[in-house]
Amino acid sequence: MLTLRFQAGELKLSEVFEVSSNARILTEIINVEIMYEGKTGYGQASFPPYMKEKREVNLGFLSRLDLQTFNSPFHLNEIHRYMDSLSSDQRPAKAAIDMALYDLMGKISGLPVYQLLGLETSNKLYTSLTIGIGQEDFIRRQLEKAKDFTFIKVKLGGNIDYNKHVIELIREHASQPIGVDFNQGIEDKEAAIDMIEWLSGQQVKYAEQPMPVSMEPDYAWLKSRSPLDIYGDESIQTASDIINKHELFHGVNIKLMKCGGISKAYEMVRLAQNLGLKTMLGCMVESTCAITAAAHLGSLFDRLDLDGHLNIADDPYKGIDIQNGELLMPEGEGLGVSAK
Repeated sequence: MLTLRFQAGELKLSEVFEVSSNARILTEIINVEIMYEGKTGYGQASFPPYMKEKREVNLGFLSRLDLQTFNSPFHLNEIHRYMDSLSSDQRPAKAAIDMALYDLMGKISGLPVYQLLGLETSNKLYTSLTIGIGQEDFIRRQLEKAKDFTFIKVKLGGNIDYNKHVIELIREHASQPIGVDFNQGIEDKEAAIDMIEWLSGQQVKYAEQPMPVSMEPDYAWLKSRSPLDIYGDESIQTASDIINKHELFHGVNIKLMKCGGISKAYEMVRLAQNLGLKTMLGCMVESTCAITAAAHLGSLFDRLDLDGHLNIADDPYKGIDIQNGELLMPEGEGLGVSAK
């Protein structure tokens, strides 16, 4: 039978991480372990403050799960149906369970998770490095870290003067292509298109969620006028969002914490591809455990933004490595993750 163990914790950050809606120095998490026949599968749920999901509710959900009624981690679909019968939400907790089950399936099969999924991977997967909102000295420090990455992602917001200043500062010191993420920061569609048009002259390749979810009726207007690809993030949580909103965006940012795990992310990326959307595999502030889990899907995506563990001061796991922006998958079965 499957035995579940979980514990709440926090990831302390090396530096303050600021986006348009908040700034923080730690992120709440839940670490999950599922034991089966002497093997342990690892998973993790993360709860940045801009998510609607709350850790206490997810802890309550996990406390109600009875996985001992299942006699194998390979009953993955049945376990997802069981979890969905208890709640349609609590997707970070479901993501952690899903990761741990995949880890177990890989360890039992003697295969890394990407091979379980029928995928090929290589050491030619590259992630962007994300630069949060901050003062000039902070931006300069981040640029030093980004110098060996092939792509930079920059957090912007509703302050147009700041947006232009930080992009100009980056362009003085870095030549890599840039993606920008507004985290819903611009609340006027005319201001959004003006900003995007200016960015298009700065070797910026895409703009992520420039306007709030509440302004989704204006996204078709923005998409039709934008010289940059518009990616949906906060607007795109699940597969149904891709079906219902695919005409609003050029691309979608899929994250395990938003959708409920590896299984759901696989379903979403295939659906997005079938609808002609560009795809990004993203993350929250997460430990190496969750980042490694996502990376097993990396070969399916057009863009990877899997650097959420690089600003963590006390990462509790070992797994994936990053060298010069290249994701180096760990050797071994399952996720390839181990607890420190």
